[in-house]
Amino acid sequence: MAAAPRVITIDLGTSTLKVGEFGVGRGGALTLLRFGVAELGLDPNKEEERAKFITPTLSSLLKDNGIKIRGQEVLVSITGQSVFMRFVKLPPVDPAQVEQVVTFEAQQNVPFPINEVTWDYQMMSNRASVSEAEAVIVAIKKEVIETEVEAVERVGLKIKQVDVAPFALLNAFRYSEPQVEDCVLLIDMGARSSNLVFIEKSSFWIRNIPIAGTQISQSICNELQEPFAAVETLKKGKGFVSLGGVYADPDDPEAARISKLIRTTMTKLHVDINRSIAYYRTTLNGTAPKRVYITGGSSQLPYLDLFIADKLNLPVSYFNPMRNVNLGSGINTTFLQQNSCFMAELVGLALRETGSCPAEVTLDAPTLAARSDKRRKQPYFFGALAAWILLFVCLGLYYYQQTVIANNTAQTLRTNTQTLQVLAPTITKLAKEDGALTQTFDYAVRLGDQREAWPKILAALNDKIPEGVWITKLTPTYVSAGGNGRNGGPEGPGNNPNGTASQVDQINVLLIEGLYHSNDRTEQVNSTMLISFVTALADLPYFDIDKQHIAETLPTSATFIGDSNSFAQKFTMRIKLRQPISFRP
Repeated sequence: MAAAPRVITIDLGTSTLKVGEFGVGRGGALTLLRFGVAELGLDPNKEEERAKFITPTLSSLLKDNGIKIRGQEVLVSITGQSVFMRFVKLPPVDPAQVEQVVTFEAQQNVPFPINEVTWDYQMMSNRASVSEAEAVIVAIKKEVIETEVEAVERVGLKIKQVDVAPFALLNAFRYSEPQVEDCVLLIDMGARSSNLVFIEKSSFWIRNIPIAGTQISQSICNELQEPFAAVETLKKGKGFVSLGGVYADPDDPEAARISKLIRTTMTKLHVDINRSIAYYRTTLNGTAPKRVYITGGSSQLPYLDLFIADKLNLPVSYFNPMRNVNLGSGINTTFLQQNSCFMAELVGLALRETGSCPAEVTLDAPTLAARSDKRRKQPYFFGALAAWILLFVCLGLYYYQQTVIANNTAQTLRTNTQTLQVLAPTITKLAKEDGALTQTFDYAVRLGDQREAWPKILAALNDKIPEGVWITKLTPTYVSAGGNGRNGGPEGPGNNPNGTASQVDQINVLLIEGLYHSNDRTEQVNSTMLISFVTALADLPYFDIDKQHIAETLPTSATFIGDSNSFAQKFTMRIKLRQPISFRP
């Protein structure tokens, strides 16, 4: 069977440090396993040295009571006098805008710049009207809570959350006295201040009064002119609340003197309590308390309950926070009974781990906020890390698959290569034979083209020559780029115009000489017919003739123009072939 979850709680009182270890059972049942109480021994006039006393005192408490802290997060409460607390009424707003409105109220009510404090709030039902909302805003300066947190964590602990003592006290009361429905007043009388907690059904109201044990001791110091530590010892040994009136003084004159001083301070507390009750009833529309419960370190003063009962005219009881808490086998019940007034905050803190509580306010020091933010981001971080790992795994699988495919392909290619290597000689022989056949075929094609070239050219000339025009001489020649050509035929060499012998294998120009009818005694044929002849040849695919420059192809078209007896006139043509004709295949 798995062990029950453990909860370690620490109450950082003004002058007393309390530690508890609880087991959480089914349904949120608490079992006290270990606990310890120790005085800080801090002079109230040296509050700035508080952190130096917390760390060693807490370390000794944990060690002396056998509370193991390895890997365990703890819950901590701080005193009510350390925080600013304000109950505010909110205007009717949409639930989605409540946080925005509360933030505005916090900025207006908190007496410090909002960026210098850590704060939280809790919504609660309004005592005056069901339609109106009310919230309690709790704030503390960051440097104050950071000092407390660092002092605790210096022991080796990790703080999970920080609560406020009056709220932890409220949770403990509701757990121990669930049947109480009437308005009750819970007085937590500590060292530096007293917390007044008004509890009425599902609502509550808290007020902190700076009157408690330290003020009693300080009044005794002023009267007796004794050191604070000596007065504390004297108060615990002989102090009690004087009942006054018909009650006789004790035989010890020093005790009688101290009791009167204590009564004087308690009378001041009574005045503030009456003022708070009046404010709660009139301003907050609460009902008058029907019963008073007292707790806290200073509530151990003898006859305090009788004094309060007499002044408020109400029944007064000592609050028992252990009423519904089970006790472990190792608990010293006598020591627990003597220190039950210190247990309420420890129980209230432990209840935060069991489920919902009437009061759930959490104050985050900068260190805790950073840790909480890191914890909140961890799922996203691990999710991103998992995504990256999955990405690399997928890439790895993909490349592995591609490697397998590449290896299989390479193996197939190697097998095919080996097969082809056997056929390589045959393929080489066939390739050579194919090359020879291709050359023969190309040779035959060229022969066919050459054989048909001249008939096509002559047929084209014959087809396009106009009536009355005849060719007297046709000379095929070769003209290089920029040259004038040479005389010669397709069957052998000729001489170029410069008289230099030259052997060529193709012709690309036809030099034509001819006559056409020109005078009036014959059929009229003019040189325009020659131009039409050249234009008609330009449309054929065999000749390279520029229609825009007919003179290049028809350089001369008339001779003996002045001779009236001339039967015909001469012309010359220089026609470029679009495709040269080779002499040899």
